[in-house]
Amino acid sequence: MWQLKRRLGSRILRLGCRGPDVRELHAFLRRQGYDLGEETHYGYLTKDAVRQFQRDHGLAADGIAGRRFFALVLKEDLPIRRRVHVVQPQEDLADIAARYGVGTEAFGRFAAQGIYPGQRLVFFDREVWGICRGGSQPERGGLPLTGVICCQPPQAPLELPCLLRPQELEWDVMHIHRALQTPKRRKKAAELFLAALEQVPGACGLYLPWRAIAQLDGVRYLKLLQGLKRALGRRAMLWVELGSGIPPWTIWGGVDYAQVNEVADRVVLRLARPEEPGPLVALEPLQAELPAVLKAVHSWKILLDVPVYAVEWELGPEGLRCTELSHQKALSKALRRGARLKRGEQGDLHYSFHSRGARHEIHLPQQTALAELCRLINQRNLAGVILDGLGLEDPRIWETLRSHFRTAALNICGQ
Repeated sequence: MWQLKRRLGSRILRLGCRGPDVRELHAFLRRQGYDLGEETHYGYLTKDAVRQFQRDHGLAADGIAGRRFFALVLKEDLPIRRRVHVVQPQEDLADIAARYGVGTEAFGRFAAQGIYPGQRLVFFDREVWGICRGGSQPERGGLPLTGVICCQPPQAPLELPCLLRPQELEWDVMHIHRALQTPKRRKKAAELFLAALEQVPGACGLYLPWRAIAQLDGVRYLKLLQGLKRALGRRAMLWVELGSGIPPWTIWGGVDYAQVNEVADRVVLRLARPEEPGPLVALEPLQAELPAVLKAVHSWKILLDVPVYAVEWELGPEGLRCTELSHQKALSKALRRGARLKRGEQGDLHYSFHSRGARHEIHLPQQTALAELCRLINQRNLAGVILDGLGLEDPRIWETLRSHFRTAALNICGQ
C-alpha cells in the first residue's frame, strides 16, 4: 500500500525498480517518443530511454532517474519539445518534412542515410527570439518567433512575449565592479533592474545585459543573480550571458558556470562581432567556446545570439568606421554605387566600391553560415537562436530557420 502512493520524483529510479512512479515514468517517456516495448518495470529499455533523454537535454547520461532528471521532467512544460514521426509505407522524407512544416535538414542524419517503414524520426522545436532596435514594434505577421527582446519599454509589442534587456544598464567593468562591491550596492543594482522590468507590463523576464565582469567579482556576481532570481520567482525568467567576458571559476576567482546554470533560465552565447571587415557570422570562435560551456550548463538552456543585419565598412584616411544597415538598404546602396562583388581573404563574398577617396565594403550575413549555425544548434540540442536586429534581416533567413526546426512557444509557468 505504501508503494502505491509513490509519485514520480519521490525517489531515485534505477534498473529493477517497480511501482506506480515507474509506470508514470513510462507514460512520460512514451509521450516523448521513446520506445519501451512492452516493459512494465525499470528494465534495460527504460534505462536506455532515460539515458537518451539525458543526452538530448545535456544531463549526465547514466540511465538513472535522479534529482536532476526529475527537476527537468517535472517542469510544467519542457523547454525543448522532442517530436517523433513513425515512418509509414510509401512515405518519403520530403512528404514527412512538408507535413510538419520543416525542411529535410530538420531530421539530421536521417536525410543522408535514408528512411524505412517503421523507423522513428526525431526532430525538435527550438526557440527563436528577435532583438528589437530603433523603437520598432514588430508584429507577429506570420514570422516564426517565440518572442522578442526589447532594450527600452516603448519597444515592447503587445502580441508577442517580451523580455526586457535594459540598454541603459550596460555598464563597463569598473562600473559593474563598484555595483557589486557590497551587499548594499548589489541590492541597489538589483532594484534598478527590477524597476526597469516593472515599466514593461506583462514582460516575461529580465535579460541581464552584462557581457564582461572582473575575475575578482565572480562570487559577488553570482550573489546578485541569486538575489534577482529570488525576487523574480516563478513569475518571470532570468537570462544571463556567458563567454569570454565572463571568466569561469578558477582558484583566482571567476564565475562558477555550474551555479549560473542552476540560477538562470536561459544562458546566452553571443557570436563575436567583427572588429574589421570580414564574415559577420563566424562559427570558429563559437565552436571553440561552446564545449567548455556545455560541461557546466544544460544544452537546453543555451541560446546563440547571431547578427542578422548588414555592415558597411569605410576605410578612409581617418581610419576604419562601421555602420549597421538593413539588408534592403545595404543592397540598394550597393546597386546605386555600382559596387562589385568580391571575395575576401576568409572566403566571404562582399560588395566593394570607392566614394570620396575612401574604400567601402558592404558585408551581409551569409545564408550558408546561418544554415551551418542551425545545424550546430540541432547537433548540440541547444535551446535556439536570438536574431540581433529584428527588421534588418534578409527575408530568406526565415526559410533557413524553418528548414532546420519548428519554432517553439514560450515555456514558463503562467505564460
